[in-house]
Amino acid sequence: MRFSAPRLVDFSDLFRTTFRSIRHRNYRLFFFGQCVSLIGTWLQNTALAWLVYSITKDSRALGLMGFLGAVPILFLGVYAGTIADEFPKRKILLITQSLLGIFAFLLAFFVWQNWTAIWILGIVNLLSGATIAFDLPTRQAFVVEMVGKDDIPNAVALNSAIFNAARLIGPALGALIIATVSIELCFLLNGISFLAVIIGLLMMRMPHEVRNRRLKDESRMQSMKVGVRYLYNIPNFRALMVLVIAMTLFAWSYTVNLPVIAVEILKGNSATYGALLSANGLGALVAALTQAAFSNKLRARFMVYFSIATFIASISLIPLFTSTLPVLFCLGVTGWSVITFFITANSTLQRFVPDELRGRVMGIYSLAFAGLFPFGSLLAGFLAHEYGVGTALWTDSIILLIVASLTYRFVRKLPSLSVVAKRSGSKAIRAEMYNQVMAL
Repeated sequence: MRFSAPRLVDFSDLFRTTFRSIRHRNYRLFFFGQCVSLIGTWLQNTALAWLVYSITKDSRALGLMGFLGAVPILFLGVYAGTIADEFPKRKILLITQSLLGIFAFLLAFFVWQNWTAIWILGIVNLLSGATIAFDLPTRQAFVVEMVGKDDIPNAVALNSAIFNAARLIGPALGALIIATVSIELCFLLNGISFLAVIIGLLMMRMPHEVRNRRLKDESRMQSMKVGVRYLYNIPNFRALMVLVIAMTLFAWSYTVNLPVIAVEILKGNSATYGALLSANGLGALVAALTQAAFSNKLRARFMVYFSIATFIASISLIPLFTSTLPVLFCLGVTGWSVITFFITANSTLQRFVPDELRGRVMGIYSLAFAGLFPFGSLLAGFLAHEYGVGTALWTDSIILLIVASLTYRFVRKLPSLSVVAKRSGSKAIRAEMYNQVMAL
């Protein structure tokens, strides 16, 4: 009897699979531009949160700042998605990225001049949020134009990997800059970092930029309603969007209380806060790379509910510890869980929505993912201030558990979207779904 030697892992093949979207020139330019820009973004996020908490010593101020930065997406998200469907996405991104760079320079100037009243910081944050409302759905819908439909799951995961790699590096670097140089330098470097994205966008070759004109007898409001009806009339998507909303309100919002955990639970300082953000970012980075490498082999429905379960378990343990190491471990698991969920949800939507609706669907997703975040932030900040950070984390976990249990009872009776696609063909399914919505 012959025994074959165990097969070794081909790391070169694994690397090519994980980063396969980079073979597309346009995405490669986008990828490396984002690598630079997102580190700057996390420098600014770290500096702004620490600046606000240093001035106010109030967790409610952190929630308010998060509210101002994200609430424009609530009102503009669906409209912005409609704009992304109508106009060339690269041109929209050139405008939004330029504006965000200008706002970063303004923050650097205001802090340098010691104009750090909360209302000044809040106005700049509000304007940045309004710009992000147009940037976010456009950037997400732009992915398919850079890589094609086959590589969407991989590209979405790599986008998240970039974000979370920056999340790992940026806070630690930001804390170091704050402690050794000055806090305004973080804002200045973020403004400069947007040049990398702008240059990358200008270098792209887009011979056939996608632009879907509205019907002559269709108003922009009607165009927006089509996207909403599309998601609502498909039970699988309806349940998925309920979970996205729940994860935004009761899971993602835990991040606003990380400075409180660093100071009140661990009795630390800005370095402790940076370590918490980095641990959270490391777990998220592992999730993104795992999804990039194995997205085609993982069952979406299982990953959605498994990630929710691990989030609830890990976040609920944090208030029970007073030493840094176990909290860092829990935050690593928490970061893995949240990013795994959102990558799976995003990829599932992008794989099955029609091209004509991708901007609008991603606008609705952005509304649920980021537009509702301020309400979760306000709730998390209020609960932490009034009842303690432990109560805030446990309350959100219980609510999330109830919502996830109810949606699971609903979706377990439905065929998965992948099963439906295999039975009838994904293109046919998308066309049929779109026609049904347009007939309403």
